[in-house]
Amino acid sequence: MNALLHIAGIGASAGGLEAMLLMFSRMRASGRIAFVVAQHMAKDGHDELVVRLIGRESALPVVLAEHGVRLQADTVYVIPSGKDGRVQGNTLNLCEPAAEHISTPSVNSLFVSIAESGRDKAIGIVLSGTGSDGVIGCRAIKSAGGLTFAQDPLEAKFNGMPGAAIDARVIDQVVSVERIGATLATLFPGVPGVAAPPAISSVSAVLGTSLGTSAEPTLSPTAQRELDTLLRQVLQATGIDFSSYKEETLLRRLEKRKSTLGVDSAEAYQALIRRQPEELHILQHMFLVSVSSFFRDRESFQVLKMSLAKLVSGKPANEPIRVWVAGCASGEEPYTLVILLKELTDTHPIEIIATDLNPEALAMCREGVYRQTAFKEMDADVRERYFSQKGQHFEIKPEIMACVRFEQRDVLGGTPPGNLDLVSCRNLLIYMKSHLQDQLIKSFHQALRSQGLLFIGQSESLSFVGNSLFGPIDHYHRLFRKRH
Repeated sequence: MNALLHIAGIGASAGGLEAMLLMFSRMRASGRIAFVVAQHMAKDGHDELVVRLIGRESALPVVLAEHGVRLQADTVYVIPSGKDGRVQGNTLNLCEPAAEHISTPSVNSLFVSIAESGRDKAIGIVLSGTGSDGVIGCRAIKSAGGLTFAQDPLEAKFNGMPGAAIDARVIDQVVSVERIGATLATLFPGVPGVAAPPAISSVSAVLGTSLGTSAEPTLSPTAQRELDTLLRQVLQATGIDFSSYKEETLLRRLEKRKSTLGVDSAEAYQALIRRQPEELHILQHMFLVSVSSFFRDRESFQVLKMSLAKLVSGKPANEPIRVWVAGCASGEEPYTLVILLKELTDTHPIEIIATDLNPEALAMCREGVYRQTAFKEMDADVRERYFSQKGQHFEIKPEIMACVRFEQRDVLGGTPPGNLDLVSCRNLLIYMKSHLQDQLIKSFHQALRSQGLLFIGQSESLSFVGNSLFGPIDHYHRLFRKRH
């Protein structure tokens, strides 16, 4: 094994993806650490989606691991679903899961192999998740002289995994995910441009007292002032209010934009805006995420289809099926839902209200013309039934388009649609502040009929408030039913 290479295993389950988005956004190259992710997923799960989501936020390259890959520093390797990963020297091997592994990829299997190969250069990081996977692996890493970290249970969406490792006293340090990168950087104090982290909590402190760490990090006063100014300017220039978005997410995108422009200060960026006012519109596009495809996360839509079939069968003929797609991006999701419902019924009118903040995305929705790349998860015969070819692109047929009404609106503003059978809000909650997530979930609950359905994104979880209002139909595919 390369004497200089440390290998960090990351173990996560429910809620872990959200933690990794923040953790890897703060991670900086050290030239010393390779990262291997064991995120619990169902077999034939959403490997590529996980890689895309982490890669979109990560400062380091993220790849789906292949058998026999030689691990390189400053690269994130995601073990594919249905496999376990074991490190041997500097090589990551993929193998069939052992019968005793309830969830895969197994965190324990990965961590034990890292301990055996890396000894004192082994690192184990346990993030949000249910159960206790990772305890055995962390014990092996500690016994080998390596380091173990756990996400602060108070900020974890699900504190089972980090809590179990802490209770077993196999964790060296309990850290907020935003600080893990800076904490690791202290292992290599000679690495330029990486600041040492603020003080972190020890295991004894966690076991004895409450950590009190907020799940939403506080920005420095300077960063807060810069962001507040820019949000006011963007609102005035574009009419779009980003005050409900997580400030940490907006700041990351702002810094990426400034880096692209070669701007190194708030003052220099303001000077650029005065010279080029259209920059505020570009920044608005950086803040908004309007990426989608038809039947995105195909297995999740199959699960949704089964629940919709039951819902439709219980409705009187000619009673409309009403759906709200909150954050519809460029329209693929609402049109997917029309197609799904058309496959289930020809006796119920379909009424879908699709809303988004982005006027350019809504213009694409109303045009209804899509590139071939938007259909990678749709069967060709389904596309032929509901689309007409238009040159190299495909246009949604008028009878499908007529079922959707598109509106520009803030999901938290005004009176929500009512008497709904389904609310689909996928990959929007993750960008919103926690208290506003709860506010939105309450709004969805109020808007839905009795037994109405809520469909959220693979990387999202419901809080205590959300779980009190909605019960899971399929937790893995993030489909819930209104409780009362």
